Amino acid sequence: SSLGVVLVQHRDSAMAEDWCAAATRRVEKGSDGVWIRFGPKVDDSLKSRFFSIRFNPITSGAATVMLFGFVIVLLAIGVDRKGCLITSSEEGSDIFRESACYTPKIEFSFWMKWVADCFTWLYIGSQDCWVVFLAVLYFSRFGDMKLGKDDDVPEFSDFAWFSMVFSCGVGVGLFFYGVAEPIWHYVDVNRYGHQWNGTKRLPDNERAQAAMNLTWFHWGLHGWVVYAVVGVLLAFLHFRKGLPMTIKTCFYPLIGERIYGFWGDFVDSISIVATTMGVCTSLGLGVFQINAGIRKLTGYPNWIKLSYYNEANFGEWSDRVDSLEQYYLDYPVDSAFRSANPFRTEDGSIHIGTASRIASFVDTNDEQILIIWLITLVATVSVASGLQVGIQSLSMICLYLGMFLMMVILLMDDTWYIMNLYTQSLGYYLWDFLRISFYSAAFAQSDHAASEGEASWYMSGWTIFYWGWWIAFAPFVGIFFARISRGRTIRQFLNGTMTLPIAYNFAWMATFGGAGLKMEMAADKFGVTCDTEFSRANVCRVVERMRPSGYGGNPEVFCSTLTKLSCRGTTDMVFDVLSQYADVGALLAVVCLISLILYFITSSDSGSLVDDIVSANGIEEPPVVQRVYWAFTEGAAATALLYQGRLNYDAPDAGLRALQSASICVGLPYTFLICFMCVSLWRALQYERGELKWGESQFKHSVLDVGVTAYGAGEGTTRFFNLKGGSLDFSRFSKFMFYIVAPILPFYNVTAQLTKRTAGKSEGMLSPMTWALLKTLFAAAMFYVWFILVLVDYVDVDADAFTTFGAVIPGGQWTGTAWSAPDASQHKVSQRYGMYRRYPGEVVDGTSKTALDAQVTNEANFFPQYLQAGSAYSDSGAAIGQVGDRLGAPLHYAVIGWYLYMTFACLLMSLRNQVRTTYGLAGNIVEDFFAALFVYPTVLMQLEEMVASAPDLESKQNKIDAQVAEKSMATSPPMESQDA
Repeated sequence: SSLGVVLVQHRDSAMAEDWCAAATRRVEKGSDGVWIRFGPKVDDSLKSRFFSIRFNPITSGAATVMLFGFVIVLLAIGVDRKGCLITSSEEGSDIFRESACYTPKIEFSFWMKWVADCFTWLYIGSQDCWVVFLAVLYFSRFGDMKLGKDDDVPEFSDFAWFSMVFSCGVGVGLFFYGVAEPIWHYVDVNRYGHQWNGTKRLPDNERAQAAMNLTWFHWGLHGWVVYAVVGVLLAFLHFRKGLPMTIKTCFYPLIGERIYGFWGDFVDSISIVATTMGVCTSLGLGVFQINAGIRKLTGYPNWIKLSYYNEANFGEWSDRVDSLEQYYLDYPVDSAFRSANPFRTEDGSIHIGTASRIASFVDTNDEQILIIWLITLVATVSVASGLQVGIQSLSMICLYLGMFLMMVILLMDDTWYIMNLYTQSLGYYLWDFLRISFYSAAFAQSDHAASEGEASWYMSGWTIFYWGWWIAFAPFVGIFFARISRGRTIRQFLNGTMTLPIAYNFAWMATFGGAGLKMEMAADKFGVTCDTEFSRANVCRVVERMRPSGYGGNPEVFCSTLTKLSCRGTTDMVFDVLSQYADVGALLAVVCLISLILYFITSSDSGSLVDDIVSANGIEEPPVVQRVYWAFTEGAAATALLYQGRLNYDAPDAGLRALQSASICVGLPYTFLICFMCVSLWRALQYERGELKWGESQFKHSVLDVGVTAYGAGEGTTRFFNLKGGSLDFSRFSKFMFYIVAPILPFYNVTAQLTKRTAGKSEGMLSPMTWALLKTLFAAAMFYVWFILVLVDYVDVDADAFTTFGAVIPGGQWTGTAWSAPDASQHKVSQRYGMYRRYPGEVVDGTSKTALDAQVTNEANFFPQYLQAGSAYSDSGAAIGQVGDRLGAPLHYAVIGWYLYMTFACLLMSLRNQVRTTYGLAGNIVEDFFAALFVYPTVLMQLEEMVASAPDLESKQNKIDAQVAEKSMATSPPMESQDA
């Protein structure tokens, strides 16, 4: 009988349609998205590559509008001349005065900080979960599964593949942060600040090791994990199952063919915007470092026109004075530069110093824009030449040059120190891994901790900034990793995108960062400070490792140029380290500059390729015209924001920083998407191995199906435009809207049906209908009381109410029964709780800050506790230390309401879990909870449909059981008769 069941199941499995068959049929029929197609059919011919057009107009159009709309808004706002209020000392008083500021940078920086303050726990927890997930995947039964067909071989050699992985993943960042980040952690307050004792820091050696450990943490497992999750899932679904290479494909195992619609195009559009914004920001900010390298090599501040500007060569640039003065006048009146540097003297003549600085500043801006377009042009040629020629070749050159720099520094510098540092840092990283991985700066970020220790801004400025930045780049890098990984197993993919890059990162940071820390510590020891000319000096010192001073009569010393790196700009530090190596340093600086440029080119061309792949509905080799478009889009956006910087001398990179902050904020929703990708990947591998059956293991409708289809895609691989109109399932949509406010009816229906199936009928038990009614009434109470409490919370309450605890009697004692004492005073405490404005009334230009502070600055009275009986304060309820208006709702009753809603969601989670287990559907209780929490109406619709089809399912199962039994009887040997 068991053998018969196995045979039947094996036959049914062999005859079953592949779980991705429906999705791949849509790809074959051309209905895998909205298309605009014209020109030759896409193939390997030159005619097709250069003269065909294939793209999704909705995805491409939405991404273009969002990107350039954002850039145009930044350009239109510019520097708001009255956007901020600052304090100005006037006649002994502090007065609020309107001041110019770049409000987009401030606003998006606030958004980024808000994300860090509110979601540190989410970023930290999710990164840790992803690391554990990939570790489980690596050692699981799925590790040897191919990212492609079983007979596929890798498209690229191991060296070429790793070169592209590394160049796309972090190449440029190592040059920018390799020296600078360890130095920043060494000299500034970091997360190890809680180990300080007042103003006394950790010992220098421990501080340096902590700085290296933080740097490794930010560039280690927790960074690369997001790229690996996206890449392995997409490579599996594309190369093995034939689905499009776009981000929407990642969700096919969860929502099926619904990816070919509005939600899929929305995710792809956001992915294109995040990719372009990230590459654009990196390109724009990177030219600052490239320009610093060119200045280092030439020895002059400028190189595009004149090498320098001063009084000696004024005749060569005097014709530019009028335009330079116009730039000066365009700067805000209260610009720090303009306030300290008049353009004309009292007699009306030109102030040469001011004019020369503006001329140099404008030329620097022109140089940066020129660099952007040179990189963009080369990147365009590279991406047009294809992955196998341009991107692969440049990536291999980049990796080779990087290895050359690292090895030369290892051998030129203190080799044994760097080797010791690598070994020591590896042990420190492994030893501290769990603690640093889960550290969330809870006390520091609360703003209630003591002043000693870690700064409250550290987590948002460093770790969460990094995690948001890595996640924002996940769609770009993940798609690129997937594109180049055909034919590799999952385990090989994880080795190449996690193990090897991290080991290389650590080696780079130990070499460059170690050399930088050694120089910084030596500069401290030998008195090189920020006041030293150019913050550097050549110092010869005795090194203990050399021969004893008495040996041979002539002691040995080691000489090198020491630079106080913490006094230098971020873009200068790596070149300062290289410059210490005498004549070889100049060669290394040239190689470093070339590597930087090539890495920027590979980042730009790989970003353009990814944008084009996604906008073309996942074509592996999209038409060249579209690649050129996206490459120029990145260059144009970066140029526009850089050009705006020449009108803001105090912060020329403000526009790019605003764009960077916005792109990092995109990392928040992507955190949730990557969590869903982990579930999707595991589910896809289960489907592939036959552990789950597609269709039979799912609900009939997705939780995203509300009955509205925005648009569709028609069939036909040669149609110019295949957009189809949407549709409205009025019955389903009306049910969805009704269940938003009345979820209790379907809740009762589903509960009753399940209770009938599972409840016993023994005496003494409540009837199934009674059980269902009690559960429903409890759920109804949770849901509707939540709704009422949230509304009540917006009712205005007395902001100056007080709670009376008792009476205070002379001598400092108090008692709740001393009201009758003639000299007693009431003990009252304000009931204020929550966020308030600091000052009462409106703060505008000209408001006296000194007068406002007189009301609230006295800390003893700012939160008054004692109010004298019979005084105006106790009678009126007004506080001695006043504050402004309340911000938001009181949040006293709403929190109780939200707890009740969570209880309702848990009840619904339990119900969904019961339905799944009863009918053998795929999923887990975590999915059930989040579905119930966020989309309870569609969850209830799912459950209703499932229990309504129960009779049919049971009938079908009975037939299957009967067939299995019949097969078993037919294949069993005949029983001997009783007589025999």
